[in-house]
Amino acid sequence: MLHAWNRPLATDNKALGDYYREHHRELCRYATHKFGLSEMEAEDVVQSAFARFAPLHDTAEMENARAFLYRAVNNASIDLLRRNQVRSNFAQSALDDPEREIDAVSPERIATGRQLLKLISRALWGMPQKRRRLLLMNRVDGLSYAEIARREGLSATVVKKHVAKALAACQAELRANGGDW
Repeated sequence: MLHAWNRPLATDNKALGDYYREHHRELCRYATHKFGLSEMEAEDVVQSAFARFAPLHDTAEMENARAFLYRAVNNASIDLLRRNQVRSNFAQSALDDPEREIDAVSPERIATGRQLLKLISRALWGMPQKRRRLLLMNRVDGLSYAEIARREGLSATVVKKHVAKALAACQAELRANGGDW
């Protein structure tokens, strides 16, 4: 006998809401116990998993809804932990660096920072969308080339080349507009 979570979705007419009601609590418990997430973080992760599940839930490509949801929650939890680690590392480096003291923020530093932000923003928006997205996934979200490649359906080498070209474009923009940043 096939259980609901082992039944191919192509023959299952359950609405998305039914899957949500059936698996929501179970997935939240999984995220809190396995990854140590807070209840609020687990809710966000499960919501993210269902957002990925929604467009696929009634296609023949999806054979096991429960397995897909668990994998999506697993991946989203790992991504959340990585983002939190990047933020934590940055915060710690800011605390450890005496040059970054809040009192040391002068109007000149603020103006310089705004100018840098403007130049980097111009460089980012001047590059192809795909390249910009890959750079942000790597440098802002803290994802590895392999993780980005898996998500985007690319090879890690292609991702690495796109990120390198994006960084080169940012550096060229900075050099072209004042040089020694």
